Amino acid sequence: MKLPSLISIAAVTLLASCSSSHKAETSDPGPTTWQTQPLTIDGRDNDWKRPLPYTISSEKISYSVTNDADNLYILLSTRNPQTQQKIIQGGMTVWVNTKGDKSESEAVGIGYPLDTRNDRDRRIMEEAQPDRNKNNKPVTLEDKKVYALYGFSRDSIPNYTYGDDNPQGINMRLDYNNQGELIYEASLPLTILFPNHNPSSSYAANSVAVGIFIEGLPPDARVPRGNGGGPDIGVGGGVGFGSFGSGGGLGISIGTGSLIGGGGGRKQLFRQTQTWQVVQLARGQASTPALKAF
Repeated sequence: MKLPSLISIAAVTLLASCSSSHKAETSDPGPTTWQTQPLTIDGRDNDWKRPLPYTISSEKISYSVTNDADNLYILLSTRNPQTQQKIIQGGMTVWVNTKGDKSESEAVGIGYPLDTRNDRDRRIMEEAQPDRNKNNKPVTLEDKKVYALYGFSRDSIPNYTYGDDNPQGINMRLDYNNQGELIYEASLPLTILFPNHNPSSSYAANSVAVGIFIEGLPPDARVPRGNGGGPDIGVGGGVGFGSFGSGGGLGISIGTGSLIGGGGGRKQLFRQTQTWQVVQLARGQASTPALKAF
């Protein structure tokens, strides 16, 4: 009589784990500010106003969304070594939905670092250097040479070399600051986001939803321990599915790996994290726009 009960409990636990792997997280509302001076997109955060208003508590990430008359600016910052490696190794996509909907199906996005499914240069490198892959050498920022822009073209998903310009005028950088925080910066021209808008009028009536999707790490990924005691090698399994839709949507990945809680500073690493924040664009220095109600 006890065996079926235990199996049922395990099945319910697994289903709950899988469902939570792609549940969107929304941080508490905070202020949205008008950017009086254009921000320099260089992977540094010294020209951003602190503290950052939004957080992703599960990933120990702080972030901000702001705008001026020309650009939407996005900043992410994390000091946590495990989260840094999850972003670098697993991949991240930042989405912007100009309808204010918390959905990537009609959004545009920046994919960098690319995940293992879409990072062609990474796959080529692993095939050319099998010993590197066999020895499970940790992935670094220097290994990430390509970024992708989703949803800007109906016919293709263009890839560009990191650091090179693109026709959309989007700028993006990922680097460490002097305090050891991993800093992600991006600027997106408002004329690209709202192609039918009259650029001579204010964008302040528009709301945008910013989505941050961080992919889960594979079971064999090397990540630092939370207490600084060297690399942790994950043991677990998972299955992923999905494809790019008409708006360049990214498929959901579901992981069943371990490293969830536990001692020694270990934490959950395998599940994908999705976070959405809806904000109303700022009108000018004298005004502070309200956040859209959820």
